[in-house]
Amino acid sequence: MSDTLDASYKEEILQEIDENLKQAFEERSITPNLSNELGDVYQNFDYKEVKPLIHKRNIRFVDAISQGLKSAMEKYDNLVIMGQDVADYGGVFKITDGFVDAFGKERVRNTPICESAIVSTAMGLSINGMKSVVEMQFADFASSGFNPIVNYLAKSHYRWGEKADVVIRMPCGGGVGAGPFHSQTNEAWFTKTPGLKVVYPAFPSDAKGLLATAIEDPNPVLFFEHKALYRSIYEDVPVNHYTLPFGQANLLKSGGEITIVTYGAGVHWALETLEKHPQIGADLLDLRTLQPLDTDAIYTSVRKTGKLLILQEDSLFGGVASDISALVTEHCFQYLDDPYKACGKFRYPHPI
Repeated sequence: MSDTLDASYKEEILQEIDENLKQAFEERSITPNLSNELGDVYQNFDYKEVKPLIHKRNIRFVDAISQGLKSAMEKYDNLVIMGQDVADYGGVFKITDGFVDAFGKERVRNTPICESAIVSTAMGLSINGMKSVVEMQFADFASSGFNPIVNYLAKSHYRWGEKADVVIRMPCGGGVGAGPFHSQTNEAWFTKTPGLKVVYPAFPSDAKGLLATAIEDPNPVLFFEHKALYRSIYEDVPVNHYTLPFGQANLLKSGGEITIVTYGAGVHWALETLEKHPQIGADLLDLRTLQPLDTDAIYTSVRKTGKLLILQEDSLFGGVASDISALVTEHCFQYLDDPYKACGKFRYPHPI
């Protein structure tokens, strides 16, 4: 290359840089607006209530999840289910058993053992106008897909206005002898991440309705399913497709002595304890969703009872109970007759 041509290229490049730099400097300064910033975190979701029919059938928690998925697959022909062994084998918990025969292998997809790739593929489908439900074989393995969950799905709408129409199913929790790598209940990893929604039902009917809403919601949803509830909890569940709103806790018992706030398997532990001690007059709140969180229901109950117990399976430090207790202390301190109590797991890997 001659010196003359080299100089010409440099001049052309510098001119292009200067022109674009001038254009950038002439842009108006950004004026932060809190409502705009908060409004950009999530894609707008116009929730539409679909009411359950009177006709019900007594089924297990695991059946409700399967029914909810099947109903969504029938409603949305652009919905794809992905995960390890979810196709012909039906998944490790047999939730998608028979789905290949019903919907074909194009829509029920086995994946490699690479959670990061699975989650990233789901986001690619969303960009191309499709929906997806990803099954983490166990919630613990979401750690292998952590980066695309918290830095891709969660932030895409805020950063460039692109929805992440992805549901990640998270079989979680102890009590089934699965050991320390398959028994975590790790919801707190995700509740602190802006842009994610976190659902954690305790009953079959809630699981089916909330899963329908999660799939309709264009935002990324972590859907926690406690493994010990799969085949132990039965309920009369509406047979039709129906939805339930996010951010609305369910008051299961009403009393004036203490507020018990919990979710997932903790709901059943609390119910069992209250049945053994009927003299305790407790408000029992099943949160159902952790993000969004029904703080109004929590505050209303605490202001009535003056006492608070927060129950979770997760280890206490850094868990959901810590955030709830901080919120109650800030907003309801004058109503508390005693310090709140949080009950959870010791700080060691779940052994069962």
